[in-house]
Amino acid sequence: MAKYILSPEAQNSLSNIKAYSHKNFGPQRAKTYLQNIRKRMQALAENPSRGIIREDLKVGYHSDFVGSHTIYYRVKPTHIDIIDVLHQSMEPSKHIID
Repeated sequence: MAKYILSPEAQNSLSNIKAYSHKNFGPQRAKTYLQNIRKRMQALAENPSRGIIREDLKVGYHSDFVGSHTIYYRVKPTHIDIIDVLHQSMEPSKHIID
């Protein structure tokens, strides 16, 4: 099975998404939303080419949308690195740091 690895920034973003969603939408909806993000990450690990090539950010970067967020990642031979998960209102060039 293909796998993904979360960067520290992605881990922090997911934690913030969970807290915000829990506070604003309730625990069940927050849980469901985070599960959807994790499922999309796994789907990207299994088929990395489904995302959008984002060489405007950096060569080798990709992105894919889920709900109100965008997953940024790069493809490695054995896995994908999840660089970050940003809200659609955030400018990735200001937040994605390699």
